[in-house]
Amino acid sequence: MNLLIDVVNIIFATKSGHLTDKSKVKISLDKLYNRQILPSKQEEDIDTIWKKRLHENPTLFNGTKFRLQSAHYNESDMTLCLNMGVTCYKDFLGTNWSPDALSLQSLGLERHDDSQAYLSDALGVGAMLRTADDKMIILERSDQCGEDQGKWDRPGGHAEPKEVYGDIPMEMIELNSSSSEAVVEELFSSIIGEIVDEVNIPAQYLDEPKIIGLFRNTLNTGKPNMEFLVGCSLSSKEVIERYQEGVQKESFESTNIRAISMEDVLTIQQDDPETWESFAPGARGVIILYKIYHHRFTLGNK
Repeated sequence: MNLLIDVVNIIFATKSGHLTDKSKVKISLDKLYNRQILPSKQEEDIDTIWKKRLHENPTLFNGTKFRLQSAHYNESDMTLCLNMGVTCYKDFLGTNWSPDALSLQSLGLERHDDSQAYLSDALGVGAMLRTADDKMIILERSDQCGEDQGKWDRPGGHAEPKEVYGDIPMEMIELNSSSSEAVVEELFSSIIGEIVDEVNIPAQYLDEPKIIGLFRNTLNTGKPNMEFLVGCSLSSKEVIERYQEGVQKESFESTNIRAISMEDVLTIQQDDPETWESFAPGARGVIILYKIYHHRFTLGNK
């Protein structure tokens, strides 16, 4: 499935009214799914971009990330199948966010028949955090974030290979089927960790995450994101109060919080274009995926 809506290219929308849980995700891990190495001058450009970004924002950290090479849905056993390698945040900023990113895509098509071949394509995770009073929580990104500063976004970040393989250099990670289940577990647990660290909601108030879909962000040359729906047993008022305590681990990543009714979420793109433009691609992506889910399974059952 490839469906371009706004700045979001949908590559998977859940096929189940119960969403997609971890038992329905299969991962193939292989170094063949890492990005291709560029000619030496362009590899050097990645280091130059990183040094410049680090000078502008010393809080940036070059952590190892998972790379999504491709995804498909297996109709026979109703599983979401992911082909994954590893990458790092430096490579992400130096390829997906490179001023020459379109040239890198052209080179990928020319040499590998794949526009993403030379791009980091670090797999992000994000959540539509749904409160007990049926509202979606969004955060205003601070200027200490590496991207989308000042935009309103859903809680999110990245799954961390170090949680599976230990804190070792990317080049030393051995990708094979023996760690597939652990990587699935990390994808699902990482989004809970992001909510805890960004919003200050203890994990016991959060439901088990379920995948609502996958999309690529066309504004940063196709960065993939896995989006979850996560229910919360707290009201939006309680969530906002906890956030405003300011004691969460990643409080520096945002400056404000809002709650939007799920009813308004379904129409905000059409009814309030000014607010829609203030949303980061991550927030837009998860809302579009939720709208697809809502129309496919909720309206379809009425």
